[in-house]
Amino acid sequence: MLVNYLHHGLKVFGIAIAAIAIFPSVAQADNVYADLPTLNSITFTPSRGTTGTAIPLTANTALSPTSVGNVNVQSNTYGGFKVEVESTNFGLLKHSSGAGMAYTLNYNNSEKGQITTKTVVEDNSALITDCADSSGCDRDVKISISQSEVQSKPAGFYSDTLTFTLTNK
Repeated sequence: MLVNYLHHGLKVFGIAIAAIAIFPSVAQADNVYADLPTLNSITFTPSRGTTGTAIPLTANTALSPTSVGNVNVQSNTYGGFKVEVESTNFGLLKHSSGAGMAYTLNYNNSEKGQITTKTVVEDNSALITDCADSSGCDRDVKISISQSEVQSKPAGFYSDTLTFTLTNK
């Protein structure tokens, strides 16, 4: 800043400088990370007590929807998950003689029909919070058989194998 003043008749010129101390701010940054592992588990538990225990049928009588087991799903992916089921005998309970009884599948109280091909039984496009913890979510699995499928069949043991697959999205 230029200073101009008179001192005893003399004109004095000078420069006044104001010093302002400027101290830079000092900061340090770091990122904080957390990594939650993906849950990806599906378990089938038979409701008959043990695997291979048969549902009792009555000759010439339909089987109303009857629980055969429970599927437990554990999935915590943001994009959701898909559950598919596949039947070894294409939706038939097979007898050793080759005779078969078509049955329909009910998954989580939703009728899915006869499982003749790999079938999507649940398809979620977002996180299902009930399934995203260590206890997962339970889905009841039932079958039903019409009276026409039961009549005139040989006595004995009929079986099929259902395979449930979980795919995280």
